Order: sequence, then C-alpha cells, then structure tokens
Amino acid sequence: MENPYEHDWLDDEVHVGGRGLLVSLGAFVLFLLAPALSLLLPSLRPELSAKPPAGTLKARLAAWEEGARTLPLLESWRRSDQARLVRALGAGNRRVVATKDGWLHYRPDLESVFGRGPYYVEPPSVARERQDRAWQAPLPVVRDFAEQLDRRGIRLVFVPVPTKPMLCRTGLGLGEDAVPHPDWHRVAAELTDAGIEFVDLLPTIGGTGGDAARYLKQDTHWTPTAMAAAARAVAARIDPGAEARSPAFEELRRSSRGDLVGMLDLAESDAAALFPTETAALLRPAEPGTPDGDGEADVVLLGDSFVNIFEDPGLGFGIDGEESIGAGFAAHLAAALERPVRTIAVNGGGASSVREAFAALPPERLGSIGTVVWTFSARDLFLAELPARRAGIEWRRVELPDPAAGPPKKGSEASLAIEVVATLRERSEIENPNRPAYTEAVFSTLFESDDGGEFYVFHWAFRQRKLEPASALAVGRRYRLRLVPLESAAPAVQRATRLDDLFRTDLDPWFAELAEEAPDR
Repeated sequence: MENPYEHDWLDDEVHVGGRGLLVSLGAFVLFLLAPALSLLLPSLRPELSAKPPAGTLKARLAAWEEGARTLPLLESWRRSDQARLVRALGAGNRRVVATKDGWLHYRPDLESVFGRGPYYVEPPSVARERQDRAWQAPLPVVRDFAEQLDRRGIRLVFVPVPTKPMLCRTGLGLGEDAVPHPDWHRVAAELTDAGIEFVDLLPTIGGTGGDAARYLKQDTHWTPTAMAAAARAVAARIDPGAEARSPAFEELRRSSRGDLVGMLDLAESDAAALFPTETAALLRPAEPGTPDGDGEADVVLLGDSFVNIFEDPGLGFGIDGEESIGAGFAAHLAAALERPVRTIAVNGGGASSVREAFAALPPERLGSIGTVVWTFSARDLFLAELPARRAGIEWRRVELPDPAAGPPKKGSEASLAIEVVATLRERSEIENPNRPAYTEAVFSTLFESDDGGEFYVFHWAFRQRKLEPASALAVGRRYRLRLVPLESAAPAVQRATRLDDLFRTDLDPWFAELAEEAPDR
C-alpha cells in the first residue's frame, strides 16, 4: 500500500531566490569582515575616531598590528558588555573582584590569602604549560640574598606589605579582624630564625582605623595614613630613636581613579560614570630632597609600587609635568630617620627587578651601605607557583658584585651617554598594554656592535597603555642607539615595570634615548 505521507516533505520545501542568497551571503561576509574593517575605518573605533595613530610610519604600522591582534571593534563591544555587568550586577572580571559598597580587589591578592601558599610544590603534569625557566621558590631566594648582604656587613630589614584583603575584610563579607595567609607566621618565624629582620606590618596597618583608613577603595595600594604608619615602624626598627621624632609635613590633596578600575578596562566615559575619583590626603615632608640622597646614603630602600604609589605621578596621584610627588614611603622613611635614603623601586618588580638593579650598583658603592630595607607586596611572597606565574611574578637568584672587584662589566665603557651602531639579537616580548596592572613598562633587548661588544638595553614599551615606537624594533636589523646608564635615566624609566625575559646580570643595563634604523654595512 502506498504511504500517504511519503511525499509530504515536498510540501515543506523552501525555495530561496538568487537575490535572497546574495543578501544572506553578503551579510555573513560582512559579519566576518567587521573586525578587519574596524582596522581601516577609525569611525568604527570610538577610541581612535578623534585622532589617528601618530608618529613614524613604523609606529603607525605597529599600532595597526596591535589593533589586528586585539580586533578593536570586538574590544569595544567587550568593554561595553563589561560596563553593563558592572552597572547591573557589580561584577568584575578575571583580574578584579568587585564587592559591596564599591570596593574592588585584585584577584591575585585574594589568592595570596586563600591560596596554597609559598610552601606548596606544584605536582608534575604533562598538561602544564612549558616554561622557559624553572620556578624558584621565594624563601630560598630571600635567604640567599640575606646571606650575601651579611657577608658584606649589610643589614637586611625585610618588609612584606600585607595585601588589601588581609586587612580590608568587610567588603568581602568576612569579619573585621585581620587574617593573613595561614603560612604568614610560619614564614616570619623561618626568616627570623635565619637571622633576617622580619617587620610584621599587620598590627601597624590594622591599628590605623577601619578599612577606608588602611587601603584605597579602588586601588591595590595602601592609604597615605597606613603608609606613613608603616614608614615610622620601619624607621623605628632601623633606629629606635625615630619613634620620638615628629617631622613636619604639608598636606596635598590628590584625586585619582584606582588601578583596579583600570584593570576592568572600561571605556573612559563608562569608568567616569561608574567610579568617581577617590581623593587622598598626601603628606609631603616639609623639607624635601632627602629621600634619594646624594649617592652616599648608607640606607638603601628596595621596593615596588607600594613605595612608588605617592611618589610616581604615573600611578595616578600626580599632576602633569611632575617628575615625582615627594610624598611616598621613601620620603617618610627619610624624614623619620633624619638622613638620606637611596631608593630603588620598580613597579611590579619587588621580587627580582629591584635586586638586579641593586646588583648593578658600582661594586665600591656596596662598601658604604649599612642597611637594606626590602619592601614589597606580600602577594609576591605568598602566592604558589602557578598563580605567581599568572601574575607575572618571578623569583630569581641575583649574584651581588664583589666590593673588591676591579674591572667593570663588559659593556660599561662609559658612565655618560654614548652612541653605538649595533644589531638587535634578542628582545623581550611585549604583551597587550591593556592587560598588565601598570600603565607604563620598559622592555629589554640585547644588541651586538660591529666589534662584537654586547649591550643590554631597555626601551619604552608602552606609556599610558599606548605602544611606543621602540616596540616595533626587529631582531636582525641594525640600529643607531643613543644610550645612557639605566640608573641615570629619568625617574619614570627607573620606576616603570620591566618586561625582561633576558636576565643579563653580566652586562650593565642601559636605556635607549634614541633608536633609529641604520643602513646595512
């Protein structure tokens, strides 16, 4: 018997004409090409519609290349979606955790409290990403650095700064009492037993008042009040007489939007609408000019952005044209001690970069140093390997020079500016400027001159999250360089985050004031 439904499908057949097919195909192709078209049509990118990329042709090409990596139109959509999530749900992103009453927290800071900690050893796994360098646990590196200083008669005062969630708990729905990582006291005891002076700032900062008196609401860093209390505590550890001193300060009121707002990566209009600027009352010593000393200070301060937060205008609390604010941790420490303090502070570089910069000092300079104060975020110390790598933290052993060493390192022929023509052999990678916690960074390169000499050179990678022309330097090409010793470069260069995969401590570091392509030989 014939099936009466055998040909019913013929009744449901849909016919699309040639014009409909072309329209559908055109819409599909346009959807695929929209991100690429946004590279060529600035009107599709609000952030570039007012002003096209400036600079040389190479700089423009570098800007277009970066745009191709991030697909600007999709980035604009993503920023809009992030703004909607913040506005409707108070949600953060993979780097920022938003809590009640507008408090923001850095996710690695939370992991430094609730994570596995510095004693945890990651198990071997074929699923783990391959790394160029083996992980070095922090505590052996700290002990090694202390031992090297001790052999030179230098005292180490070790000051890990508690992270924001250790002391600002109410925004997280937790109790008001300070709760550090479970290994905090174990680490303090181990380092103390090794003869290292461990300064515990938990009671010091905890005694400054409530959460708002301890840390900035939209930022990873402490308030001026907490910072000043910490500086007094450290000064008293170095010199007990500092407790009785009362240096004079002048108040500076500065407003900024915190670094955590920047890490949400919102459009400027959305950031302004969702997060009003935060005002801080900075205290600047009435007698400025003592923090950096004259090169003969017997106290050297090594630090990161906790030292720079009220010193570096690039971190938000300065004004245009200022090289420094003069109200940071170094200024307060010098005022409490009533003597100069030499400061080496690199944003995000408290674990290794500052020790590398310290090791680059002239060997004879080490003989005049009596005390090293090493201040950095406790996040660097209390993260286990995998979250530390994700946060860009790396602990590297640094060999200090022998104070009796005679000849200078290779590449340090002059202490003033020099000009060389050299070929770029290696360079560090530069990540998307919108991803790091900091808005400014320098990156390292290795050049070889025509006579075989090597030069370890830093360049601006990006400023205010905008790529610099030097970011386009290509391996294998020859360049004419004007170099100054890194320690003689502008303060903004010395404080900037260092993207350094080369780790050439055998060479003196330089900074390139100029890098322009040179003709082939």
